[in-house]
Parts: sequence; structure tokens; C-alpha cells
Amino acid sequence: MKKVLILCLIFLLVFSISACSGGGASNEKIQNDSKSAEDSKKEVNFPEKDLRIIVPFDPGGAVDVTCRIIAELAPDYLNGKKIIVENMPGGGAVVGQTYVSKANPDGYTILAYTSSVVSNPMTKTTTYTHESFQPVAMYCFDPDVLIVSADSKFKTLKDFLDYSKENEVSINTAGIATAHHIAGMILQNKIDAKFNFIHTTGAGMQIQQILGGHVDAGLLTTGEAQAQIKDGTIRALGLMHDERRQDFPDVPTFKENGVDILYGAWRGLAVPKDTPKEVVDILAKAFEGIIADQRFIDKMTTAGYPIIFRGPQEFTEYVDMEAKNFKQVLPLLQEAQK
Repeated sequence: MKKVLILCLIFLLVFSISACSGGGASNEKIQNDSKSAEDSKKEVNFPEKDLRIIVPFDPGGAVDVTCRIIAELAPDYLNGKKIIVENMPGGGAVVGQTYVSKANPDGYTILAYTSSVVSNPMTKTTTYTHESFQPVAMYCFDPDVLIVSADSKFKTLKDFLDYSKENEVSINTAGIATAHHIAGMILQNKIDAKFNFIHTTGAGMQIQQILGGHVDAGLLTTGEAQAQIKDGTIRALGLMHDERRQDFPDVPTFKENGVDILYGAWRGLAVPKDTPKEVVDILAKAFEGIIADQRFIDKMTTAGYPIIFRGPQEFTEYVDMEAKNFKQVLPLLQEAQK
């Protein structure tokens, strides 16, 4: 009887220890789950302070203007927090791009992301590549347009194309290896033209040079030259698009003149590559809302900037393809830089 009693006590003791051990594991799991839920709650609460968009160009250009339109509406989509637009020009956008690539990847420092982030690392010495950033949202694609002053001898695109095949013409761009420069080099290569590229620091200076008669022509986007085209001080000769634009019905495409070229400037927003996915998704959702907002649409339409939206995955794929395409014209750019 004593033996039976002792065995029962031992059994109860072992069972009690096991139960306590299991309860401890359960408690630990509950604590971990609670911690995970708490961490998740913190991530969803982004943003908790104002954000910045670094524009790596001078004020007044298309990138600067469109980012400021986005910033105006931001509080309605980012928990009441503001977006401060900060211009950080220099080095053909390298200064601003370098700054953001080294910024804390917390989502609060955003880059105004353009094709120059692809071309700069391939043509200059940089500490980053396009893969140093996580694309968040593309909001605009603006085809290049060839412009001249209103009193230019070039009255039509055909006049310009025919003349440039036999004589040197000067064309200004927003900077070496920018989308406009690449567009010009592609055109030069396609028609065997004689172009002398004059590089500036941005659209404002390009327009001043054209109006002052310092260059024969310029390559800009329609949005950058819209005001001068509409008031008649600048003549738009041709659009690098597959069809005419509704807001510029009288401007022919290069395709109509036998030159198959589609090129333009894309504009978007990106963050440092190690930014948490949850934060990227919150930003993407906010920017998608802003881009669909009628107030944004009205302002962009009035300013002449075509709207397009691509989210993080689509935008990343687009930029990767852009990098591959740029490599194809890289030998031409390297030759031009000698």
C-alpha cells in the first residue's frame, strides 16, 4: 500500500512540473505574440512626424513643381503630417541622390526619383546605383519635345531634321546624361545629325538660352515648356511620343516625320533600399491616393504634366528595364565625354 501511495505521489509531482513547464511555454508564447502585435502596431502608426522630399535639382523645374503639388495634399493622406520639399542641387543630381542613399532608411527621407539616378552611376563616380533605392511610386511620364524660339529659322520639324543632317545645330539639355541628353543622342544616331550639345543646370536656364538666341534648339518636356509654347514665345517642333497630345494638338510627333523615337522624362519617389516593407507600402498607398485625388489631377493637368501611377513592384521593374536600355546608349555617351 505504501509503495502504491509513493508511486501516486511521484506521478502527481511529475505531472505538476510538466504542467508548470507547459504553462511557462504558453506564457512565453503569449508574451511573444503580444510583443509582435505591439511591434506591428508601431509600424502601422507611420508616419509620426513630418517627412522630406529631397529634390536634387534647382527650384522651378518640373521635378520641383510636381513634388510641391504632392506636398500640398500630403497631410490628407499621411496622418496629418506634412511633406517638406527641400532642393539639393549639384553634380547633375548626384549631391541629392547621394544624400538620400545614405539617409536613415525609416521612410522619412524621400528622393525625387528620375532617370538621372540610373544614368549618373554609369557616367560619373558615385557611391550608389539605382539599386541603392527602393522605388515607391511613379506619378508622371512626360515625353520630350524639341523646341526653338518663335523667331527661329526652323518653322517645322522637317526643316530642322533636314538642316541638321547637313549642318551643325546647337541643342541644350538639362545636363549631361540626363533624359533630354539621351533623347538627343538617340535622335542624332537615328538620323545621322550633327548636334552640338550645350548642357545647363535645368529647364529654366534652357528656356532663357533659347529665348536669348544663344542656342538653336532645346530638348525639354512639354510640361517644362508649356507656358512659353502657349504664349507663343517658343515654338514646339516635334514630340517624342507615339501620338499627338490632346493639349498640344498642333505639335506633330517625330513618327509622323519618319523618325521612330519614343522618349521622355519619368518622375517618381523612392526611399533608401533598406526601408521596411511596411513603411514602403504605407507610403505607396498614400501617394496612390494623392495621385488619384482630383485636386492633384487638376493641378497637374493645368501645369501640363501627364499623370501615370506605378506602385513599388511595377516601378522597380520599370527602372530595371530603363537601366538595361541606358547601357545600350552608354558607348555613345562615353564617346561624347572624351
